[in-house]
Amino acid sequence: MMTLPALFIAAVSGLASALLFAGLVLQSGTAFGLALAAPIPVAIASLGWGSLAGLVAALTSGLAIYLLSGSVSSGLLLVIAMTGPIALAGHLAGLARPAANADAAASAPLGRSPAPAPLDWYPLDRVFLAIVLSVVAACIFLGWYLGYDPTELQPLIVAGLGQGGSDLGGASQDQIQEIARLVIAMVPFVQPAVLVVTLVAGLYLGALVVRISGRLPRPRDDVPTAGRLPQVALFIFAAGLAGSFVGGTIGLIADVVAGGFGAALSLVGLASVHKRTRGRPGRGLVLFTSYAAILLLSFPIALFLLIGIYETWKRRPRAAGPPPIPRA
Repeated sequence: MMTLPALFIAAVSGLASALLFAGLVLQSGTAFGLALAAPIPVAIASLGWGSLAGLVAALTSGLAIYLLSGSVSSGLLLVIAMTGPIALAGHLAGLARPAANADAAASAPLGRSPAPAPLDWYPLDRVFLAIVLSVVAACIFLGWYLGYDPTELQPLIVAGLGQGGSDLGGASQDQIQEIARLVIAMVPFVQPAVLVVTLVAGLYLGALVVRISGRLPRPRDDVPTAGRLPQVALFIFAAGLAGSFVGGTIGLIADVVAGGFGAALSLVGLASVHKRTRGRPGRGLVLFTSYAAILLLSFPIALFLLIGIYETWKRRPRAAGPPPIPRA
């Protein structure tokens, strides 16, 4: 049962998340950067005060956005795309089960208190997979709910590009139309990719804050080593790439799948670079160059995608075991 302090923390976290996201709804100039931080308060509530606190925080954030904007769609967008998935990830990260050697480790000589039973925590790769799947499901649902239609979106983008024609170097109408088609084609890939990166970063930063406060029971994960994906992610990604050539609704859904899992595999590639450069001279320069190349040029992300595919393909499947149990 949730205690009153936990309920208060959950409500405050939900309000903080809503305020971070509110600028995007109200069309503030600095909205986008703040909106990307919206999952962090919910992650803190879920990791530090339990799964129920995370759920309350997620629902509170959506309700607060609805009250601020009067838009049901805006509140639903926040909960479905950001705070709901991060609450789920926090719940999974808090699951644990007794380790296989728990009985032996807990035994102690007569007259001495037994040591705490060791726990196996929910694997980080499965938490990662859950984030990606929830993002893909959220984007597909929101696309259906909001009635996403590329043919209706193109005139709006053309009009927006036309207003900034000077920035396009005096491009002709045909060139503007072509740019608009390219932008529309990229949306189903980019939207889930940005959400995956946002939620993974939000979970990491939330865990960092809760660990500093001393409220995180889960031991610190070695993210560069444990930050992988199950091999099934490769087959889902391949199916998404193949389906993206079909076109129509199926093609749009496949684009979302490919974009979400492509971003996740790229993060696995970046984690591999972090792991392989440990203890090596020039590590800081390599990491700085890698991130700068991605931010400034974008296309080097393909290299890290290939590394992520290789790292995921070569890993050994996890041994089967009993399902985890929630922590107290």
